[in-house]
Amino acid sequence: MIPMALLGAVLGGLLFWLIVSLAPPRRSPLVGLGQFDAHRRDTHRDDAPSGRRDAPAGVLGPLQHRLGYWLALQLARHGIRYGGLRQDLALTGQSFDTLLGRKTLAAVGGFLLAVLALSWLQYGVGMGLPTGAPVVVALLIAVALFFAPDVDVRKTARRRRAEFTDDLSVYLDLVALEMAGYAAAEAALPHAAKPGGTWSMLLIRDTLLRARLSGVDSWDALADLGQRIGVPDLRELGSLVKNVADDGAQVRQTLTARAASMRRTRLANEEGAAEERNQSMRLAQMLIAFGFMIFVGYPAFVNIKF
Repeated sequence: MIPMALLGAVLGGLLFWLIVSLAPPRRSPLVGLGQFDAHRRDTHRDDAPSGRRDAPAGVLGPLQHRLGYWLALQLARHGIRYGGLRQDLALTGQSFDTLLGRKTLAAVGGFLLAVLALSWLQYGVGMGLPTGAPVVVALLIAVALFFAPDVDVRKTARRRRAEFTDDLSVYLDLVALEMAGYAAAEAALPHAAKPGGTWSMLLIRDTLLRARLSGVDSWDALADLGQRIGVPDLRELGSLVKNVADDGAQVRQTLTARAASMRRTRLANEEGAAEERNQSMRLAQMLIAFGFMIFVGYPAFVNIKF
């Protein structure tokens, strides 16, 4: 009984550790913006680890960070960059090193937990399992747990990227209005971001402030921001505007046209999503009707005498 109790305690501890590793605490948008600002210097390099920053709090935080940093170095040496994941992490304010360490620890913990549990079922309980089945199942579980944290990151990043795109279309219209009032582009860009209180406007405002203090062109700074967070509309906008930067009227037309195009794209995506939901609802209604017909007609069918 004592070995079984110890094995159960080990399985329970590993299961609790996996739950804590895969479900980190939620961050508010302002906290995420602060982390994005703190990690901004390291996100310029997509082919290198994010550096030895302060490890996250918690019992496993330092271990996750150190392990993730070492793995990021090895991946960078082999040319594996995880560009899309880095862009998603930039939007959520998380560290690539910490996420990579959490993914690895979750995979290792899931593998050990599955091997112990299936070995106990095979040898302790006597359940007949094929030879090597515990290892194969444990490998599949480890792979699933390794990619499981990416799902939440990409879902959050997709939602925040859509919010940023919506705010960006409004911001471009405000910039065009400021320039229509005979304001220069360098003055219109930061002034148009002042009324907004959303995290997107705060991020744009912070980017423009850093560009002004460092002497970087504002459009280049915005294009670089679009590259870091994976917003192609903002990345391409910098190149388009720089081509017509000498003509204020063409700049205003470019901004207005891009804002209108972004709104049309957003509207088309919303209509497509609404149509998909309608199709899902129709399918659910058909299944309900079919099930009701079976429920009503089953007694009569079983009473038919052939």
